[in-house]
Amino acid sequence: MLELLDERTGIKKVAQHLLDEPIKGGARWAYVFGSALLGSFMVQAVTGVALMTSYAPSDKTAWASVHFIQFQQAGGWLVRGLHHFGAQAMVILLGAHLAQVALFGAYKKPREVTWWLGLGLMAITLGFALTGYLLPWDQKGFWATRVATNIAGTVPVVGDATQRLLQGGPEYGSLTLTRFYTLHVVVLPALLIGLVAAHVALFRRHGVTPPAKADLSRVDAFFPKQLLKDVVAALVVFAIVLVMAVREHGAPLDAPADPSSDYPARPEWYFLALFQLLKYFHGPLEIVGTVVLPALVGIYFFVLPILDRKDGTALRGRVKPLIPLLVVGLGAVGLTAKARVDDANDATFQTERAKADLRAKASVRLAMDGVPPEGPLVMLARSPEIRGPELFEKHCAACHRLGEHGSEKERSAPVLDGWGTEKWIRDMLHDPDGDERFGRTSYKGEMPSLDVKPSDADESWSPMTASDMDAVAAFLAREGDAPNESPPAESLRADPKRVARGKEIVKARCTACHLFEGAGDDGGQGLAPELSGYGSHAWVRAQIANPSSNATYRESAFSAPEREGLGRQMPRFDGDLSPAEIDLLATWVLERARR
Repeated sequence: MLELLDERTGIKKVAQHLLDEPIKGGARWAYVFGSALLGSFMVQAVTGVALMTSYAPSDKTAWASVHFIQFQQAGGWLVRGLHHFGAQAMVILLGAHLAQVALFGAYKKPREVTWWLGLGLMAITLGFALTGYLLPWDQKGFWATRVATNIAGTVPVVGDATQRLLQGGPEYGSLTLTRFYTLHVVVLPALLIGLVAAHVALFRRHGVTPPAKADLSRVDAFFPKQLLKDVVAALVVFAIVLVMAVREHGAPLDAPADPSSDYPARPEWYFLALFQLLKYFHGPLEIVGTVVLPALVGIYFFVLPILDRKDGTALRGRVKPLIPLLVVGLGAVGLTAKARVDDANDATFQTERAKADLRAKASVRLAMDGVPPEGPLVMLARSPEIRGPELFEKHCAACHRLGEHGSEKERSAPVLDGWGTEKWIRDMLHDPDGDERFGRTSYKGEMPSLDVKPSDADESWSPMTASDMDAVAAFLAREGDAPNESPPAESLRADPKRVARGKEIVKARCTACHLFEGAGDDGGQGLAPELSGYGSHAWVRAQIANPSSNATYRESAFSAPEREGLGRQMPRFDGDLSPAEIDLLATWVLERARR
């Protein structure tokens, strides 16, 4: 069969030509990086095609399709993990191959064009990394790629046009995604295949560059010694990539890209040095970091074969032309390390990073129930878990604190942790002017303690007993609970008799100031809140929409003359938030407060 095939194709002669290539100075492990790179690219090609079968490149579908691949498709997580970590392996191998070629002097005459083609392959590999980063259309890829296109926009004369061409317009959108996708799966692979073919052809023409002290009388054939080393190296790289993919169970997926959000953007580690470099150039000097220095590095790499014209490849005689390469390498390592250290010591960044990670986990969990056709941002907008804390940070955290949201130092309104629970209500009955309740508000001193005698109390005053306070707390907490909560809330498990007694106490002792079931409230001029449904979702929703609407507080609590000059009052938000947003915020506040 082989003879028949050879008779028609000449395959034996081709194989002999490939396998009998002479290796001057003998086979070496130092020569394996090129083959390992080629093997890694083959892994990228196979896994990339597999990913293409399920990926949908649009701003409405990209994230959802990647989520499907990662979490629902059989073996999808492994394919994605191999592709993700394989890309990082290519960058590492590229650096190692570049260093080996430079140290061995393999860029010197007559191998200048081989070196230049290698530089082109390096640029294409980094282009793969950059364009692929955006394709999941998640927060991390979106914001990191946006930094890159903004850098492209700083190039004199052609920068703005280049940026718009890459983005498909003035802003990021579906056109941006489809253009990066086309670059990633069509343009760059075609360029890479062409350059690899030319690079290998020239490499075969000129052969390897042995070390200066190599025994040139020794000549090994490519097969079997060098081929074996190349195969072992490629398999080791693949094994490492496989272990990483299995250990991480695929590749990370951040929350869906949201152009309106704040995000602690950082590029992948191989672009961190450039990111850190940009911190040192501001204003008119920004172009130095974005264009001038990278261009100088590129020019140096290009002219290195021209600068190093001395005969021989001994490293001792080539120190001067290689000094800039050493500076660039050490500079990249130093800047990357500095970026890592700065982020590790930046409390604000770490806080924002933690919030982003929580949002990512919640997004992944929500998408397991399906992503609506309108896209993942609509899914997030409908989720109290995601949208609630964002609305709270924007509209409530300036005055209130709830968990990690809001500033204790700047707080001017009650702390909402535990709000509406039996414990919170008991604390309010005992010490309404406590620092976490009305102590920092203009209502301080308006509500008396029910078990501590006030200084101006008359002889008829009597303290509320501990059992009565427990009953009132149980009843009011029950007012704010949903009957279908699962698991049942604390107050739903309370003794029904105790809850009923609490209701009677409220009617007897609280309606001088509060309105309850249509009775009380000091003739409608009081400052105290409505107790019917107190703490329920409807009550909280009404309080957020308009606290002076008489549904929660009387208008007099905000507009009475005696309230003037007493500090900030809670504003109404029905003009800033939609009914759906108010509903989401109320749901989240109640869930988070009673967690």
